[in-house]
Amino acid sequence: MDRLRTKGLLTTHNLWLTSAIIIVVAIAVYSRLDADAFRDAAASATKSRLIIQNTQALLSLLKDAESGQRGYLLTGDTRYLTQYSQAIPAIAQRLRDLQQLTDATRPQQKTFASLVNSKLAELEQTIEFRRQGDLEAAMAMVRTDEGRQTMDQLRTLASRIIGQQVPQFEESRARAQRHGYQTRILVQVGAIALALMLWFATRRINRLVHAQEALIDDLDATRERESRGRSAMETTLRSIADAVITTDSDGRVTLVNSVAERLTGWTNAQAGGHPLKEVFRIKHEDTRRPDEDLTARVLREGDVVTLTNHAILLTRDGREIPIDDSAAPILDDQGKITGVVIVFRDVTLRRRAQRELEESESRYRLLFEANPSPMWVYDVNTLAFLAVNSAATAHYGYTAAEFLAMTLRDIRPPEDVPALLEDTRIPTEQLHTDGPWRHCKKDGTIIFVEITAHPIQFGSARGCFVMANDVTERKGLEDQLRQSQKLEAVGQLAGGIAHDFNNLLTVIEGYAEMIRADQLPDDPHREPLEEILVAAQRAAALTRQLLAFSRRQVLQPVRLSLNANVASTQRMLSRLLGEHIQIRTVLAADLVDVWADPGQIDQIILNLAVNGRDAMERGGTLTIGTSNVELGENEAKKVDASPGEYARLSLTDTGTGMDEETQRHIFEPFFTTKEVGRGTGLGLSTVYGIVKQSGGYICVSSEPGKGSTFSICLPRARGPVGATARSTAAGTALGSGSTILLVEDDATVQQLVSAMLKSSGYRVIATATPSEALRICSEFSTHIDLLLTDMVLPDGDGGEIAENAVALRPGLKVLYMSGYTEHPMLCGPNFDSNAPFLQKPFTKAALMAKIREALQ
Repeated sequence: MDRLRTKGLLTTHNLWLTSAIIIVVAIAVYSRLDADAFRDAAASATKSRLIIQNTQALLSLLKDAESGQRGYLLTGDTRYLTQYSQAIPAIAQRLRDLQQLTDATRPQQKTFASLVNSKLAELEQTIEFRRQGDLEAAMAMVRTDEGRQTMDQLRTLASRIIGQQVPQFEESRARAQRHGYQTRILVQVGAIALALMLWFATRRINRLVHAQEALIDDLDATRERESRGRSAMETTLRSIADAVITTDSDGRVTLVNSVAERLTGWTNAQAGGHPLKEVFRIKHEDTRRPDEDLTARVLREGDVVTLTNHAILLTRDGREIPIDDSAAPILDDQGKITGVVIVFRDVTLRRRAQRELEESESRYRLLFEANPSPMWVYDVNTLAFLAVNSAATAHYGYTAAEFLAMTLRDIRPPEDVPALLEDTRIPTEQLHTDGPWRHCKKDGTIIFVEITAHPIQFGSARGCFVMANDVTERKGLEDQLRQSQKLEAVGQLAGGIAHDFNNLLTVIEGYAEMIRADQLPDDPHREPLEEILVAAQRAAALTRQLLAFSRRQVLQPVRLSLNANVASTQRMLSRLLGEHIQIRTVLAADLVDVWADPGQIDQIILNLAVNGRDAMERGGTLTIGTSNVELGENEAKKVDASPGEYARLSLTDTGTGMDEETQRHIFEPFFTTKEVGRGTGLGLSTVYGIVKQSGGYICVSSEPGKGSTFSICLPRARGPVGATARSTAAGTALGSGSTILLVEDDATVQQLVSAMLKSSGYRVIATATPSEALRICSEFSTHIDLLLTDMVLPDGDGGEIAENAVALRPGLKVLYMSGYTEHPMLCGPNFDSNAPFLQKPFTKAALMAKIREALQ
């Protein structure tokens, strides 16, 4: 029985031992499997932790490298590159570690590595540009915003990677907990069943329990590390400069970082659980309509979404903030979207700077386009036009498109191009003014311009900004001024010598005439005397021409019609010009009257007609025309005249014409294009002087081979029609019995005039001084019929003598004589231009005629 009991016990023992062995084996097998599961969970947790750490470290190192790069770009200080240089090898090591921890062939890991390398390449390239001194290229690369976009993509992808590790970690933790729970149950059951087991079973179980506790501790540590990693990720999201909001797959807010709190007005606690469209309200800046819900769009498209750059964020308190934003999905391990992350930033300052830049560009564009002066920009290397304003196209006649297809050579006369190339060969680096230069308009007109230029950078081209000032009119006025000054100088010279020269000519011609009157026709000295008279008359004519040119002769203007002068001289012109010249007249029937000296008008017609005849040696047509002209303010300035109505007298020939150089000199005294002996060069200068002294102006139009047209314009006569020219024909001689008081300071002239008067039957009282003349008028009882006085006298002048003498003897007639026409009285407003006046030198016949005129 004992054996049976022993056998039963043995059997039982064996059974229990077998059971215990089975249990132990089962526990051992399961414990081994559980240990492997714990090791796998720990390894998975460690791997997740390392992935998170390396990912975060990569982002931090990239920020350090970018900070060093930005500092170097902005300052050029290579000390900033220390941080960059230290970060580069660390980034490479972290990237290798991350690739070892993950499947490097996965698209996500390839993309992450590619973005890191792209960012490093961008940093290296900008630094290299800065090292080469090309800051503009480096900053241009920064302004492309590719670096920021790369960093945004890296952050988004890092968030995905970290987000993918969280579910894996949770799955590992759940699996470990499940195995731990099963192991505890098994151990408890085994402990009851194996209560009577051998010490070695207990020892085994204890070891298993200790191993389980170690695995649990490791799992707890892994859970703590995971918690720290998540906290670090949240800290990273909260500390970055951009605003970040995350949502779950239903579009409800799960995280709002501090920047997003400040911009939206919602705290993280307040926003949690709210729909994104309540916290993140945006609308279009232009249309003012709400933009599409970002969460819905990302969940629908499953990709990164970037809104337009016209988004406006509506804050909780109603403020509007312009933003740039983007949204990306948050994916789990299976690629399923578990939420959305929105990244945005305040771009108020950038938008304001952009608007200010656009306004500044608009203002400067307006200053360029609306400026009344022609402006353009040209390439200093090719001289091609890069831009032109409206004033340039209007002034030069080319369209903007035509200008932009041209170079500076195209607006310069061909002969001026070498000077242009020399002037632009070495570009000036400062503001400068040049000219005047000759420019050619589209219609071929040559203008003179002064340019103000300044070098500028026009896009990628090295340009020069130019403002052109048309000085053609000013240059013409300057030429007129120089011509007037030149003529004035000659006129002053002529007027200065006229008095003494005319006195000498008066004596020579007077005595020669008196001697000739006493000679017999067959006197052998008569012919030489005639030559003396001819030479004296030619000298007198030359003096009159000089005085006419210098506008210093005394005119006796009357109201007349130029048509009458043309008609009166036409017959004489036919004989003067010859049969090979045909004369045509085109006279205006309604021609206005003018105030002028008729003799001088005839002189103008004769001089111009002779000038035309000499230009038509083989014959031709001389056309004399009259017309009315209305001169405006601008036209008057160009010809140095007063605006108003004018009568125009024009003479047109079909001769050889003149070039521009000849036209600039034709009114200068003694200038002539004729051969020696065919002219004095005073004909046109005399015409010029008469016209100017009469208050008019003269213009000439001519081209080589196309003839010439001279146009004389005289101002219209105002007021009632007055007397015409008084006759100077000899009337009934008063002769004997008339007494003449002669006042002349030149003894030879006084003796000559006294002899002429006495030989004609007049009684003469001669004196040389004004005081003596007035004493005679006041003290002598002798009747005096006429006062004949020179204008230039010592201690006085003829005007004062006449005024005082007439006061002493009312009814006294006065006759003035002078060889000096610059006397203030003759030029003054109180001088009666119709008063009897005798120009020295004169003949006895002219003297007698003027005396008869004065006495009548």
